[in-house]
Amino acid sequence: MENTTEIFDIEDADIDCDPSSDESKLITFLEERGLSSSYPYLKKSQVTFESLEYLTEDNIKEVITPVGIRALFRAKRFESAS
Repeated sequence: MENTTEIFDIEDADIDCDPSSDESKLITFLEERGLSSSYPYLKKSQVTFESLEYLTEDNIKEVITPVGIRALFRAKRFESAS
């Protein structure tokens, strides 16, 4: 059995035409905070815009494995959009 891991890139995201869709909101949220690099990890783990506020530190550590990306995500996720 072949082990394949699908990686999602924010440029390849299936964004609905509806800007109020959950995926569109997630992508906008991440882009506004300079966190686009965390998108593939969140998408792979089925994290939604709605579920962002409920992520614990342990969840973040499990979902976003690269330390640098995880550190930025933890620091910026509750900042106001720039």
